[in-house]
Amino acid sequence: MRCLPPLLATFLAALLATPAALPVAAQDLPLHGGPVRALAMAADGGRIASGGFDQAVMLWPPDLSRPLSVTRWHGQAVQALAALPGGGFASGGADGRIALWPAAGGATPARVLEGHGSAIAALAARGAWLLSASWDGTARLWPLAGGAPRVLEGHEGQVTGAAFRADGLPVTAGADGTLRGWPADGPPRLLATYGLPQTALLALPDGTLASAGVDGAIRLLGPAGRERRLQAGSSPLAALAATPDGALLAAAGPGGGVFVWSLPEGRLRHSLPSAGQPVWALAFAPDGTRLCAAGAERRLAAFDMASGAALGAEPAPPPERVAGLDLHGARVFRACGACHSLTAPPEGQADLKAGPHLAGLFGRRMGSIAGYAYSERLSRGDIVWTKETVADLFTRGPDVVTPGTRMPVQTIGDDDDMAALLRFLEQATKD
Repeated sequence: MRCLPPLLATFLAALLATPAALPVAAQDLPLHGGPVRALAMAADGGRIASGGFDQAVMLWPPDLSRPLSVTRWHGQAVQALAALPGGGFASGGADGRIALWPAAGGATPARVLEGHGSAIAALAARGAWLLSASWDGTARLWPLAGGAPRVLEGHEGQVTGAAFRADGLPVTAGADGTLRGWPADGPPRLLATYGLPQTALLALPDGTLASAGVDGAIRLLGPAGRERRLQAGSSPLAALAATPDGALLAAAGPGGGVFVWSLPEGRLRHSLPSAGQPVWALAFAPDGTRLCAAGAERRLAAFDMASGAALGAEPAPPPERVAGLDLHGARVFRACGACHSLTAPPEGQADLKAGPHLAGLFGRRMGSIAGYAYSERLSRGDIVWTKETVADLFTRGPDVVTPGTRMPVQTIGDDDDMAALLRFLEQATKD
């Protein structure tokens, strides 16, 4: 199964979003209900926040054992997080809103920042300021004490990264392949032009800017303009993280795997596995001894930076209702299973995955699961799901068959894979 088009930002824009819900108790939701898109570590290392395509913001203890709190407030996927001075967090959603959460957490944010016209792609905080990057083509510099933001315009297309350089300069990265600085007095500065979309940005304590691109390269731009490159394969990157002292730099993306380099020498220190699953978010502990990673698996993983070993690793849960079913089809379905359950939730319980469940799929009319907030196109209900219509969906693509859908834009080009998936769905979704 391949995702189209290949650019990371377009892929994220197409992902599903579930309806808003009231906060749920931590014990009711040990995992996110969809892929995890964002991580942020509190400055003291006492808590880590995660945000997912299920609209949830979770707070975790350092051992990642069980979430301390789970809140669903954003109307769409949570795509960006930043730790705030004083222990709180800022979260940004595909709904274009930014929520400021107090250190103690809560069901509703202490403050809401609105003004962006599209999804929030990145957040960065420093001192009294919060910097936001958005797919609406702008960035905004928000005073955390209150007041109107400064709107930063100049990128051509989506703004995908945000950071404060060591000297305090707000910097953004964009799908136009540029890095731009925004001084308080004076015109914007074009810091670099790379010619390829940039997907993540962070600042190192020595004044270096690290920018990740769709070509799998991390570009290190020194304060004097000198550039270096680190290569993490050829797949697009989605996440960067660095230790507070700048000694370690990590990168990951939808191609799977996590790469960790020692700086300043640029030596690859660890190549960490992710079971072939996309990794969307990274965060280092303040002391640099642990790296947290998350993505399509819906759970947070931690790695020891001395050895590269996974901490507290447990065997992956068995695939849902796979025993005795078509194993080839089960493997193809794995990409779908991040957002869809094969069975309906128990009566009276919410379905915690990002997409509607698939129980009784064949013969069911599109958009007919009660209580699920379908996109306008799917809510019309003018398609009945059969082997033929499901095959058509993944042959021409959801963006063609159901334009406007929030479903990932993906197709299946292999006839054997398609046949296996249809066999598996027929077996596994029977009521």
